Amino acid sequence: MKISITQVPQADELQKVILTVESVYNDYVTDLQIADYVGFTDRQGRYYRLAAEILGLLENHNNNASLTTAGKEFIVLDEDNRTKKIRTILKENDLFKAVLNEIESSNDGLSRGEILSFLLKIIDGSESTITRRYSTIMNWLTSSSLLKLDLRKVTDEEKEVEKEDEKETVYKINDQLDETDFWEEPNVNDSIYPANYSNEELDIKESHMQVVSLVRKKEQGKIVVPDFQRNQVWKPQQKSRFIESLILNIPVPPFYISQDIEGKMIIVDGLQRSSAILDFLSNKYKLVGLEALPTLNGKSYNELDNELKARIEDRELLLYVLKPSVPLSIVYDIFNRINSNGTPLTRQEIRNCIYIGNSTKVLAKLANYEIFKKAVDDGISPRRMKDREAILRFFAFSDMRFNEYKGDLDNFLGNTMKRMNRMTENEIVNLENRFIRVMKLTLDFFGNKNFRLANENNRGLINVALFEVVSVFFDQKTDRELIENKDYIINQYFNVLLKDTEFRDAIKTATNNEKNVKTRFSKIFTILSSQS
Repeated sequence: MKISITQVPQADELQKVILTVESVYNDYVTDLQIADYVGFTDRQGRYYRLAAEILGLLENHNNNASLTTAGKEFIVLDEDNRTKKIRTILKENDLFKAVLNEIESSNDGLSRGEILSFLLKIIDGSESTITRRYSTIMNWLTSSSLLKLDLRKVTDEEKEVEKEDEKETVYKINDQLDETDFWEEPNVNDSIYPANYSNEELDIKESHMQVVSLVRKKEQGKIVVPDFQRNQVWKPQQKSRFIESLILNIPVPPFYISQDIEGKMIIVDGLQRSSAILDFLSNKYKLVGLEALPTLNGKSYNELDNELKARIEDRELLLYVLKPSVPLSIVYDIFNRINSNGTPLTRQEIRNCIYIGNSTKVLAKLANYEIFKKAVDDGISPRRMKDREAILRFFAFSDMRFNEYKGDLDNFLGNTMKRMNRMTENEIVNLENRFIRVMKLTLDFFGNKNFRLANENNRGLINVALFEVVSVFFDQKTDRELIENKDYIINQYFNVLLKDTEFRDAIKTATNNEKNVKTRFSKIFTILSSQS
């Protein structure tokens, strides 16, 4: 079903939409009054009032606007939280969510023409009207910082070589934006792992591997690719030129590999180069855009003569292998230094590289469960694997393991993933069932305030430490214990636990500190477990 044109705003400036909500709050309720308050024409007053209605902040009866429940919650927020709330609203709106998803699906971003073509497909309206509304849609998404403008090199294989360096402006998802309805303790070093190289021996070995061996090891499952790298895809011409370099024996960048204790090799840097090799030898693309060997353009691997095939297969690749003995802090640092994506990796992204196995599969699976998304009310974003880290923290601190915690969260979570990787299939199923049970129970008990630290104005953001401690409490209690004391637990939770100064401090500041971890677990079990 297409989106109605009536749900596409005509008000260009998002900030003035917010002013429109303010005007209604101050009893300027007609289109003319709104126009006077904000400073535009009567017609514009109507456009902006309708825009605020699309966002769900206003409603209108007989040309008298009023705040909706969401509008009343919005108007009391400070400027920063208003901005965050607007981003949340846009991401939940059918139109804007569809545009964001379409742009996110493209690794290189989308141009104006590509976005406009998409809008014409999903909006029920005339081409001329949709074209006019395009600028409003994009203005809202860029002014809210959900999108950023970038330049994309035009690499269409049909373009002439001399035009290859032409660039066009495209819209991309703003990866640097912490756009989640989610709170965690600020940490300027969130993606950087300080490592003391002077005190550690770097067990990094230089090695060589023939292309044919790379293919064989990938087929055997001895070489794996981290999840966060999978969407970074070279175009056919980029792949082709890399193959050309192999044939010509031109030096190519080294591959960086992290090796686990079982000998499995995880590609830290070099995914696109390895994909270019594997896809070509599997005849998944033909060579295009070659300059030094133009006679090979249009040919697949099978169409090359045996001599050229041998050149590719026998070509030796330079590998730098990080052995299992390399300390985690140094592995993390190296990952960030050499990651060709250019964006510093988060802790969980790096853990996802190092501990590939049962743990990475089950965390990805559970993060996509609808019951988890409902339990957090979509308040923990999958971007940068924040959702997976929250789930991992639950498993790490469950089974009373919070008593074993010594203040090193990275090792604590890493060891948990190691333990999960050693589990049997039945043990993994048990983990999944435990998590699903906890999500259902907490949602039933606390509804849309689940895992949130409310303030006087609204229900608050998801607090990762609160998610962790509440989940573990419910995991440790039987269904009977919980259901029989439901009213008591709900009352104690909102009226005692969340108002306890020590508990609040323990979930808001120095949250990874050993003392604060044990304080918040001790508090929740004491306050919610005992009847008075």
